[in-house]
Amino acid sequence: MKRAIVMIALVASPVFADDVHLRGGGQITGVIVEQTDDAVTVDIGGGATITARMSSVVRIEPGLSPLQDFRERANNVPEGDAEAWRELAQWARGNALTSQALRAYSEVVAILPDDEEANHALGRVRLDGQWVTEEESYLARGFVQFEGQWMTPAERQTILSNRQASEAADRQANEAKIQAIEAEIQADKQRKTDEREASRRRNSVGWGWGYGPAYWPHGGWVNR
Repeated sequence: MKRAIVMIALVASPVFADDVHLRGGGQITGVIVEQTDDAVTVDIGGGATITARMSSVVRIEPGLSPLQDFRERANNVPEGDAEAWRELAQWARGNALTSQALRAYSEVVAILPDDEEANHALGRVRLDGQWVTEEESYLARGFVQFEGQWMTPAERQTILSNRQASEAADRQANEAKIQAIEAEIQADKQRKTDEREASRRRNSVGWGWGYGPAYWPHGGWVNR
């Protein structure tokens, strides 16, 4: 008999958070990603999964995940009820639903454009009495983004100038090291040349215009 495999599509269908009760009182809570006749695999969050043999499973209790709960709550928010959206945003934050919390706060701002809590939650700041995004605020004040940080053009130029100066100093230091090595090699070559020349001179004696072996002429003293 083929094993029946049940896969839960997290995107195409509602996401369920299941409680898998085990023999001995243990329990696994998460999202079932695979279930066969032999085992059940549960995504417990953070990229981790736990697989339990079906022989150790007492029962499985399906339940709505926080994401599905948010969707149902959002569908039931009365039109124009900023406080209901605020409460839903706070609830979503408490359940680690960051993007859903931002969506709810966006609904608050749509109803109450000057709401401080919602604007701050959306990463906005007040500039000249208006709520703008952080990027708009920096650009309006003449800041530039450089290597992932906002700074003034002068600060950026200082960083670039210091970096160029440091690179120039490093190049000069490297060139000096290379010149020193080359000078040492040249001096070593000259020393070896001088040593060879000195050795040749020691082994030869100059006679007349040339060189020749040193010796005393044959013959003795002549008595007269």
